[in-house]
Amino acid sequence: MWKEGEPVIKTFAFFIYLLRTSIKASISKRGAFLIESGLMIANNLIFFTIWWIFFRQFKDVAGWNFHDMVILMAVGTAAYGLMQICFGGIRNLSKIIINGDLDPFMTQPKNLLLHIAGSKSHSKGWGHLMTALVLVILGGVSLHAVPLILISILSGCFVFTAINVIAHSLPFWMGSVEGLSKKYCDALFLFALYPTNIYSGLLQVIMFTVIPAGVISYLPVELIRDFSWTKLFILILSSLSFIVIAFFVFYSGLKRYESGNKFGTRL
Repeated sequence: MWKEGEPVIKTFAFFIYLLRTSIKASISKRGAFLIESGLMIANNLIFFTIWWIFFRQFKDVAGWNFHDMVILMAVGTAAYGLMQICFGGIRNLSKIIINGDLDPFMTQPKNLLLHIAGSKSHSKGWGHLMTALVLVILGGVSLHAVPLILISILSGCFVFTAINVIAHSLPFWMGSVEGLSKKYCDALFLFALYPTNIYSGLLQVIMFTVIPAGVISYLPVELIRDFSWTKLFILILSSLSFIVIAFFVFYSGLKRYESGNKFGTRL
């Protein structure tokens, strides 16, 4: 996971430097940045409007009211956006593996997975973050809930990133499945914007394991509705568990990697 003799602080300092470079590159084309962000805000708000119309007709869904949906949407979109901004390089991981392009990353004395994650930042992620801000303001979310929302966003970001790592590591075993990996990750985002408690039985188990939408959005809403240290512990433990699994899957697959003999210089 960490190269021998690799200081953790130095590794994360490099990641921050790489991330700053990636973010500057993603927002350098102001026109494209504004268009992408604007389209994401519009898309998310249109989807949210559907829920607004729904709750004008029905008071609740499986015990959740409109205010709960505001928090779910805010946490889900912000977590996904933060993942795209800070760990956007993971979205290209399957393509890098398939094309044998891991070599330039492997020649550098830095943590491989963090190096890949910070190598790209997607400007549309800012649109998701701004959507969350709009929802929090218009939804009348109380100030005392903001710290828990921020913790939930960070937790959700880590889960989104972990699942992307796992999904985009599949080419190590299954070959050219880049399309399948992307669809799986996109499906997770979609399911994270629905109340997980509308499912039951096996489907609900799937929503907390194979497609952990419940960890991203359901647990945070329940935490904010009725805070307890136990719920907070479960949320943090669940996120850390997916991170550990993601590292394990990636580095297990890395042992099967066949070099593409593409060596070059990277930051």
